[in-house]
Amino acid sequence: MPSSSHLTLDRRTTVGSISYRITAAGDGTEPVELVIAGRDPDGRVLSSLTGEIRPADLPAVADLVSSALAGLAALHHPPTGRRRPDNQGVRWSAEDDARLIARHREGATEKALMKEFGRTRGGIHARLERLGEIPAADQPEPAPT
Repeated sequence: MPSSSHLTLDRRTTVGSISYRITAAGDGTEPVELVIAGRDPDGRVLSSLTGEIRPADLPAVADLVSSALAGLAALHHPPTGRRRPDNQGVRWSAEDDARLIARHREGATEKALMKEFGRTRGGIHARLERLGEIPAADQPEPAPT
């Protein structure tokens, strides 16, 4: 087998005091040997993943592993910054609609409605438009035909 067909990958990164390394090796016809390790400053292995992947499977496995690890990271380390409102993206119930209409007609502020319903300003505004309580946002004029 010519040495030019041998594939080798060796990447390293450090996050805080933990160093990570990924190595992969193969000749393009046999499964690629993959090793991922995270080590503390004393060299102790904290995280490790090893295995083999057929070259033909690399694109699908790369997408799957990337997606799975990103999802796990998000579960264990939620993004910092603004917290998402509790009910953002949740379907409005008929009871919520009735209460929103009543509170809006009583003169509740947008901020108070956002807090009470756990929704964004845009969510409150869009629902009030849909319920006919406020005029729809300016829409562009249709092009003449």
